[in-house]
Amino acid sequence: MKVVGVLGELPGDPYSLRLMHSAATQLVNEGCHAICFMGGFPRAPLYRTTTAETPRLPEPMDGWVILASTLRVPAGEVKALVQGAKPCVSVGLELPDTPSLIASDEAGIFQAVTHLARRHQRRRIAFVAGPSTSVEAMRRLEGYRMALDTVGLALDPALITHGDYLGPSGREAVRVLERQARKYDAIVAANDLMAIGVIEGLRAIGRSVPQDVSVVGFDDIEEASFSAPTLTTIRQPLQEVGALAARMTIKRIEGASVDPHTMVTAPLVIRQSCGCSDSDAPDRRSTAPNDPKAQSAREGVLRDLVRRELASARLQRELSRLGESILGAADYSELAPLLSDACRLLNVRRFVLATYSGSQRHARVTLESSGGSVVFHPHAEAYAIERLFPAGFLRNERPMQVAVHALELAGEQLGYLLLDGDVKDDHAYLDLRRSVSSALSRMAAARELRRVYTAEKKRG
Repeated sequence: MKVVGVLGELPGDPYSLRLMHSAATQLVNEGCHAICFMGGFPRAPLYRTTTAETPRLPEPMDGWVILASTLRVPAGEVKALVQGAKPCVSVGLELPDTPSLIASDEAGIFQAVTHLARRHQRRRIAFVAGPSTSVEAMRRLEGYRMALDTVGLALDPALITHGDYLGPSGREAVRVLERQARKYDAIVAANDLMAIGVIEGLRAIGRSVPQDVSVVGFDDIEEASFSAPTLTTIRQPLQEVGALAARMTIKRIEGASVDPHTMVTAPLVIRQSCGCSDSDAPDRRSTAPNDPKAQSAREGVLRDLVRRELASARLQRELSRLGESILGAADYSELAPLLSDACRLLNVRRFVLATYSGSQRHARVTLESSGGSVVFHPHAEAYAIERLFPAGFLRNERPMQVAVHALELAGEQLGYLLLDGDVKDDHAYLDLRRSVSSALSRMAAARELRRVYTAEKKRG
């Protein structure tokens, strides 16, 4: 059975999760093991042969889907990954000798800015860019600059701010614009979460959307359809992109040729936040405003979204309570049942907690689930982390979807978690990773303190 890695960084935004989930689901449907590396790149020892060298891809994979647009590192580090690597497909960034899927970022932002300038007569259009380390974010910023030039508007540096693709940075962008620009009548954000944060930030200072300020996002996540007002945005077909990247990777592993460069169209989706109405959208003009079928479909999608949000909130609360107990675990015997409970909440079938030993080039299976119980291995044999998996972990009776979480705290590299289960709630995974990392760090500090105490006692 083929083993395919999916490398991404999941900072808690729906864009990254949906890309990874769609790629992993497609791989499993095609009969492959999908190994999802969900964070820690490039710091974790998993991605390095020594701490001083350039990053590398873990070895036991037959091929890779590289979600380059989610990685918060310079493009040079991502490009170094694929040199001499197994067959790869890149999403969001062109890499040397590697097929790529690229969204038309510049064209998407260009559409948004020209729409605001020509349809709504906006003249002071601000832009909330993504992280400067993201090539995708820089392409969107370039689209903003090109659009201003096309419609005859001057580029004012005071109208450009930077965020991190999360909602709070959108709210902060409004505060920055209030300080450095003051006059603006529209804001385009490089993704939807920041755009929704912008709307919240404007509401907090008493400015109305779209009457006072028009707002446009990018990605068209589900929440965009149900924000207040509904969010005009650029649509990225994330489900299709992730699935296509998975299929292309399988073809490359099998030796088939694939298109070297695929451009994914990103159309403008008209809703209310720019100043239009939902009925202005081209795909909705043929639908009567009170069409019962359309209303029923919309209500069904909203109910599904609300149910998922409520389920996620309940999961967060339960994991938060467990997280407090995990943080208080005095040793591995106390941590074991707590980690088992957390994995049960996440519908994880099996897990392995591997901790580093020596120079961090080897790991030991410290905890693992087995037949409904958790086994603590105080004297497990170390194995080279290039192997990644302990013997017997991958089983060929079914395609597995495995999440790999690098465990670290304040730069201290501790080990990694292998979770055999569906990758679908990145917030929950992030919370679990933080709790376990903190517990491991605290236990290591306690062991060191006991060692020093014992040594001093013998000496005295």
